[in-house]
Amino acid sequence: MNLNLRIFLVIFSLILMVIILALISKRKLQIKYSLFWFFSSLLILLVGVFPNFIEIFTSLIGFQTTSNLVIGIILGIVLFITLLLTLIISEQKQRIKLLVQEVSLLKEKIERK
Repeated sequence: MNLNLRIFLVIFSLILMVIILALISKRKLQIKYSLFWFFSSLLILLVGVFPNFIEIFTSLIGFQTTSNLVIGIILGIVLFITLLLTLIISEQKQRIKLLVQEVSLLKEKIERK
């Protein structure tokens, strides 16, 4: 792996960690959602520091080329993010439904008085 690419990966992962920490400190990102991004940045850092890691991992899993492994990882990450966002949307939909029901009951109670 090219030295410039390794340096870029290390710097990119460190910047990503700083951004995640800033978002958490400003309460714009919850800790439970930030864990995935921390894991991703650590993986990028690992690849930048140990470039042979991805090649060893490729041969262990059984992929023929490193690019196939990277595409597989990206697809897995996209699927995981989609699942996570679907769970969040479902939870929010249930909360909104409950909130609408509670507001309706309160309006009915106020109108009776």
